[in-house]
Amino acid sequence: VISPEGFKTIEQILNNTKKSWRDFWLLQTCLACHLSWDADKIQPDLALSNVLEVSLETELEVIRCLERLLDISSIGLLARDWLTRLDRARSSMVILLFDGLDTGFGNTQFDRERRTKAIEGLLSLINDLGEQLKCLKFKVLLREDIWRKLRFENKSHFFGRSVTLQWNNIVDFLKVPIEQALQSASFQELVQSIDRGRLLSSREYWHEAQVFEIWNLLVGERMRGGKSAFTRNWVWNRIADGSDNRSPRALLQLFVEATAWEKREHPQNPYLKTVIRPRALSQCLEEVSRQALDALIKEEFPELQELIDRLKSIGRSP
Repeated sequence: VISPEGFKTIEQILNNTKKSWRDFWLLQTCLACHLSWDADKIQPDLALSNVLEVSLETELEVIRCLERLLDISSIGLLARDWLTRLDRARSSMVILLFDGLDTGFGNTQFDRERRTKAIEGLLSLINDLGEQLKCLKFKVLLREDIWRKLRFENKSHFFGRSVTLQWNNIVDFLKVPIEQALQSASFQELVQSIDRGRLLSSREYWHEAQVFEIWNLLVGERMRGGKSAFTRNWVWNRIADGSDNRSPRALLQLFVEATAWEKREHPQNPYLKTVIRPRALSQCLEEVSRQALDALIKEEFPELQELIDRLKSIGRSP
């Protein structure tokens, strides 16, 4: 995994060798296959084999290897030939997964510009080479806001080959904190105590009523008792953004804050009905909203930071 400092160095190498991000990703893909191959390694052309006769166990060693490879004038052709032979050597499909592209480059404006150029190079490579490979298949996980800002030739060719990941099912959404809670042995014991292990033994096939049952053990059924809102509906509606999209990150942040709040509150005001009292959710929602806004500004709209700071300085909430 290459760090932000590593990507900065790679950009300098690309400028010095007059190579492109497309060349880098082609080489990076070949090296990933080479280092994780589970059978006899498919060796590249002799010009590349000589460079690969070094240790590749640290990020620094990998980047130094990439620097030597990128300095070869015909590296694009040689790497493409290597990847093609790697593909032909496979008898079953292998997924080449690219993830973490939103955070791997850093958070400054220069880092974001570097990220944009790098991802455009990656998708340009996939556009050109992906259909020619029979067993090696590219899969890229990318934030939607980053995708919208990308500009590269034949971007429209990805339409119909991509899918937007959205949380449209409340049951699947609620399973996220439930699965986290079940990592606690004490919560597992609590669940087992009410159903003799029935729910835990069938957790891969839970239906809606079972998920709601465990959810109610965690935070209760209603926000204030009586005929008040169901806690599950309250969370589902308030975690949504202005476009009615929901992020599991915000949901987990809510439970992190609510857990901390409950730990502070419980010694003075014990609550024995559920693990986390419903009031903890409402008490912590504002902090989660603040975190979500900060992340939105830093990751998607840094140009709005000055406006946000100005609003805060005059005591107005953005």
